[in-house]
Amino acid sequence: MNPVTTIDAGVDELPATRRFDPHRHLRVAGLFDLWLEPGPRGGLVVPVEPSIALTARGIADLVRRSGESADDVRILTGDGARNMDLFSEVAGLLGHDVLVSPDGAEIRHRHRRQGDAETGPRHAVPLDRVTRRPMDWIVLQPPDLATPLPGWFAVDRGVVRPRTGVVGLPLPAGLALATRADFVTRRATAHRLTAASDGLVTVAVTARAAGFLVGDYGGTQQVHDGEQLAALLGDLPLYGSDLRLWVTWPSDPQEQRGLDEQAQEFAEQTGATVWTPPPGGSAELVDGDRDLRALDPAGSPVEWQAHRPRSAAGPLALRATPDGLLVPALARPSITVSPRLTVPPTAPTHAGRRDSAEEPVTVPATALPRPVLTAEGRRAPGYGPAWLPPGQQVNAGEFEAFVVCPVDPARAVAEGVPSAELFLIALLDPGSVPDDSYLLRVRVAPGGAIPMATLRSHIPARLQHLRGVNDAYLLPAARLDRVSPLSGFRTYQFGRLLPTAECADGALRIHCSSRARTIAGLPNDVRRWPEMGSRRAYVLVPASGGRLPRGWLRLYRKAPPARPGRLMLEVRVPRGRTINVTSTAEMLAPLARVRHQAERLRAAGVELIVGSRSYERVQVRRAYRAQENAWRRMPGTEAGPLPAVLSRVQPPVPT
Repeated sequence: MNPVTTIDAGVDELPATRRFDPHRHLRVAGLFDLWLEPGPRGGLVVPVEPSIALTARGIADLVRRSGESADDVRILTGDGARNMDLFSEVAGLLGHDVLVSPDGAEIRHRHRRQGDAETGPRHAVPLDRVTRRPMDWIVLQPPDLATPLPGWFAVDRGVVRPRTGVVGLPLPAGLALATRADFVTRRATAHRLTAASDGLVTVAVTARAAGFLVGDYGGTQQVHDGEQLAALLGDLPLYGSDLRLWVTWPSDPQEQRGLDEQAQEFAEQTGATVWTPPPGGSAELVDGDRDLRALDPAGSPVEWQAHRPRSAAGPLALRATPDGLLVPALARPSITVSPRLTVPPTAPTHAGRRDSAEEPVTVPATALPRPVLTAEGRRAPGYGPAWLPPGQQVNAGEFEAFVVCPVDPARAVAEGVPSAELFLIALLDPGSVPDDSYLLRVRVAPGGAIPMATLRSHIPARLQHLRGVNDAYLLPAARLDRVSPLSGFRTYQFGRLLPTAECADGALRIHCSSRARTIAGLPNDVRRWPEMGSRRAYVLVPASGGRLPRGWLRLYRKAPPARPGRLMLEVRVPRGRTINVTSTAEMLAPLARVRHQAERLRAAGVELIVGSRSYERVQVRRAYRAQENAWRRMPGTEAGPLPAVLSRVQPPVPT
């Protein structure tokens, strides 16, 4: 049996490094490097002025005088974390992130060779003085705007690299689009938003010149119209959903009219009902609930404005309230009349908080220690997600972490953690989670977790933001038998945890449920059909007065038997637009810790389903009506997208 080699930084080989040389240093675009050294009388100094110890304001002035105050700052000095308070103050003064080296690290230059000759400038990396392995830079965010969300740059084994693509930050069921100028503030506000109605997607974006301002990590920005914004958000399941734009309207009336038109175009292109504040208004956070409230130009609460696509049918799923919130349309305030007793209404309290004068018993939200890592072989057992290849870095020993739960931890252990992914995310620091969140403390046996920072895979676009989460570990579905739940908590105010339940007797599972916004109770990772080109399929719909279901629709590979009261549509399905239920059930069968509906759908004879976001991509070729136990073609049916053709072939319901 081969011995297991353990490492502590996810690096297989010791990199070749050289002493830091300012003349051979590689500059990273958008990052201002400041070389400092310990002064002879203490403190930090600029090497050319060793007699002047620098204060936080002095360091900030140095950066401003350089003309690069709009950049993040990297401090090139060893043991930078020993001056954490100093550099945090610098971050606050500049309003940008500051990168410092960990305690116990010296700054070295990574040696790059091409053959026997050195080539080009060198990357600066923090190197552990004892193990001689690279360490990651510590990103200090401005104290008043600090979040656990990632920074502008990616850090890979001590090397700082620019990110690429559109600047997007994760929101609960949504995305915040940012530019270089507003990245730090947008990141802070995005982290504060935690509440939303089920099924409501939130997109934060800046309005500019009657359009939507979108930035990229190259530092450039462009104004998108509604169609371009819809294309940009193509990975989000928007069709048939409700989407609110977190936006501040321009004050110019002409720009307001233009933005209103683009919001309507955005709704048409996505097939979603788009909610915006009224022209001239804005959407701002409600401090108590961390939700969004619509405000009029004077700053008073006002109802949200709905932009519905022409393909929308039926009543609205959400209702705009006079106090500026969006709530489910079926939710109505209840009134109880008692002839003998009148009880004044009480203020609502957050679930999990004690409504009494006594302070609840809490424990500190202390970060847990990092595990030692080891590299798995290519023949190690699989992980579950198809995009996760073998040979990952995993934990070599047992460790504990926290899993964020959308539901009470006791319920999560009993029913499974609601998720649309074939993995869970565990964090070491519970203090990075917003207040009033549920946490499940777990114990992970060796090989049960993969550090996100060392992930060796091209992960899907919807998960890219997880790479930047500090001390995050992926718990793959096929390894959940190595994860044991211990106890449940709810994050409390001032960095405390409120114990909720002991869960030591349960098992950790994933539950692909409606709460996790899954399609038909299936995970996001499924087998798609068709694999190439487009293929013919058939759809059954009501003969009159029906509408396409909001979630998903069953498709048939062969024409089903004629049924009274039904229409059959012959459609062409583009590549990968439907879910192959049979293949998906076979793929998920080995994952015993995942609860899903694939096997139940297969048992019911369902072969293919198409999600609502793909309805517009399904093209109808012919329509048939059931007559005398046979399908009769309906003449004059024009080809087109499924929702549009359905509205033409179905007669309206008589009123």
